[in-house]
Amino acid sequence: MSRPTGGASSNAMMQTYAVTVPPDVGPGQQFQASLDGQLTMVIVPHGSGPNSTLHVQIPVRPSSVQKYAVTIPNGVQPGGRFQANLGGQLVWLNCPRNMGPGKQMLVDATSSSNGQGAAKTWPPPIAVPEELDGKELPEYFLCPITGCLMRQPAMTPDGVTYDYDAIAEWLQNKQTDPSTNQPLSAEQLCPNRTVRSMIEDYIAKGPSFLTSP
Repeated sequence: MSRPTGGASSNAMMQTYAVTVPPDVGPGQQFQASLDGQLTMVIVPHGSGPNSTLHVQIPVRPSSVQKYAVTIPNGVQPGGRFQANLGGQLVWLNCPRNMGPGKQMLVDATSSSNGQGAAKTWPPPIAVPEELDGKELPEYFLCPITGCLMRQPAMTPDGVTYDYDAIAEWLQNKQTDPSTNQPLSAEQLCPNRTVRSMIEDYIAKGPSFLTSP
C-alpha cells in the first residue's frame, strides 16, 4: 500500500510516497510497488521491517520513454524465456536472473518493436529513500546527465553509466553519447547490474557498507 505525502522535497521534480512494507519482507529485502502507476522496486533498509512505513521518492513527471510492465508467467525460471504480447506484437522475453514467476519487469518498447531476437528487459527502477534527499552520495551513483541518484543504471558500450530514462530521452533527439560524443542508440544500452547492486546495498545497509572489510 502506498500514498503520496504532503511533505515537499527540495528536489521539485520528485514526489514523496509513504509505502507500507509487506508482512513477509524483512530488512535488506526488496518488494515491488506501483507508485502513481509507475512500477518501482522498494528496498527495505536495516532498522525497518514488515508492516513499517517507508518514505520514498520517484520523479513527478513520467518518463517519455515508453516501457511495458510484464508479469512473469508461472513455470518460467530465472534466466528462462517466454513470449508476451506487447502493444499487439508477440515478442520473446528473457526472465532476469533475480526475478521469477508472478514478479513484474519492464520491457523497452523500442527494443520490442525492432523484430530482432528477444526484447530487452529491465528491472523496475529503484525508489529513492526520502532521507537521501540532499545528502552527499558517491559520485559513481549519480547520473552524468541529471546529477541525481541513478534509479535504473544503464551502461553504454564504452562503459559509461547513466540513469536509463535520462539517456534514453537524450537519445530521442541526439544519436551520440553525451560523455564521449561517440555514436549511440538506445538499443545499445544494457543494465549495469554491478552499479545497481551497489546502490541497493547502499540503501539497505547505509554508507558503512562501502568501507566494511
